[in-house]
Amino acid sequence: MSAVDNLPVVVIGAGPVGLAAAAHLHERGIAFTVLEAGDTQGAAVRQWGHVRVFSPWRYDIDPAARRLLEEAGWVAPDLEALPTGAELVGDYLQPLAELPQLKPHVRFGARVAAISRLGLDRLRSAGRDTTPFLVRLADGDELLARAVVDASGTWGTPNVLGASGLPARGEADVAAFLEHALPDVLGLDRDRFAGRHTLVVGAGHSAANTLLSLAELAAAYRERR
Repeated sequence: MSAVDNLPVVVIGAGPVGLAAAAHLHERGIAFTVLEAGDTQGAAVRQWGHVRVFSPWRYDIDPAARRLLEEAGWVAPDLEALPTGAELVGDYLQPLAELPQLKPHVRFGARVAAISRLGLDRLRSAGRDTTPFLVRLADGDELLARAVVDASGTWGTPNVLGASGLPARGEADVAAFLEHALPDVLGLDRDRFAGRHTLVVGAGHSAANTLLSLAELAAAYRERR
């Protein structure tokens, strides 16, 4: 076993994928550290907690995570029910992250700023496959890792409005008027949308959910469209 093999695997993100990865690493006896930028598990999921997911619990619970939870006496929810984001966190991610097998290895408020290879750069790359990863946090702290699992998700890096992956012309100038994903139109964000005209860009599931909520809100505000 090399010195690199003695280092932990760094998992970025304590959401459904990151915590599932941690459960699998634990089962395999591999040291790991989970770095979560937010102050709680499932921080990104909590931001769309009002949305009901499209897959039932049966497909939302990782097998390794379930084994760990059931060993601790956890009872799975109705496997055919569709949870909301808030239920996904409260009924699954939170108890998972609190397990003694995982909790000591999860760091909150740990935003990753950069990932590289120790001592290597654009000019020096010899032995890259056996060189540890260097993970730098936003606060300047650094960790060495044998491998890195990026489970940070895309919530904090939304698509731009323009084509070809480029911002639309003038997009930056109207940033204050843009809401990038799944606003709580009927709840916390109601005042932002009530009585106002709203343009929805996109035709995917997120857009469809938002349009349904906007249509319901529009029934109470005839002047909006």
